[in-house]
Amino acid sequence: MNGQTQTRAHLITLAAFLCFGLMSPMCKWAMESGVVNGVSMAAFRLCGAAVLFWLISPMVPKQSIDKEDWKHLVIMSLCGMGINQFCYVIGVQHTSPTNACVITTSTPVFTFVLSALFLHTAVTLRKVGGLVLAATGALILILGSQLQGGKSGNVLGDAICLFSQLSATCYFVFFSGVIKKYHPVILMRWLFLISAVLTLPIWVHSVYNLNWSAWGKAEITGTVYTVLFGSFISYLLMIVGQRQLEPSTVAAYNYIQPIIAATVGIMLGVDELTWQKVAAAIFIAAGVCTIAKKE
Repeated sequence: MNGQTQTRAHLITLAAFLCFGLMSPMCKWAMESGVVNGVSMAAFRLCGAAVLFWLISPMVPKQSIDKEDWKHLVIMSLCGMGINQFCYVIGVQHTSPTNACVITTSTPVFTFVLSALFLHTAVTLRKVGGLVLAATGALILILGSQLQGGKSGNVLGDAICLFSQLSATCYFVFFSGVIKKYHPVILMRWLFLISAVLTLPIWVHSVYNLNWSAWGKAEITGTVYTVLFGSFISYLLMIVGQRQLEPSTVAAYNYIQPIIAATVGIMLGVDELTWQKVAAAIFIAAGVCTIAKKE
């Protein structure tokens, strides 16, 4: 890869994580009034992304799904999209954008734990130490939410966001073979569509009963951003970045999310910065880097 191509790949990856980082405060802003709730917002993400990925799918090479992989796609759609996105958005509704983004950076920790338990990957003292560091960060974050509350966070919201990351980790750990087998756009169009259909009984009543006349600037802007940039463009940019950069390089950009979320969240009045959040981010980042470091 030449210098110009590498620079472009870095810029694309940076843009992807900027989109991700901005999503939690924008999503929180849209839901702050209560006109839009987490269930409806998650439905907009799933359905909106499904439509957009189907619209661009003719631009990539045609590829059919093998018969034996359809059962995998159903589980993948629930883990990677349905459960993950519903829990994340509902978690953001109850906690702070910064907390949600700090928790997002813990995905490699869940990957290590699940791989060790189910795939029998090597467990070293260094990796266990990294796990302890990350767990300490998560504990600081949750206890800080419990003690301060309000815009600082919420224990229930933090726990739901943690579960969303566990669900996403199952998607990456157990279905890596299927993920590599198909073009990302083809895979995304099916996964978002299947998850939207499977979760229909959960969100249809909520969306049907939305008071559309009460929507204002925050609801419209926040929802459009969450669907277009947080759920579609960010995924497209990540596809390009992951194909051109090392996984460790892409993962490093993950740590800008809490910074972006905290800055924008404070500006929108839906978040506040505390020492617990800073400490938690440092501990989790240190733990993830320790686990990810090559032997």
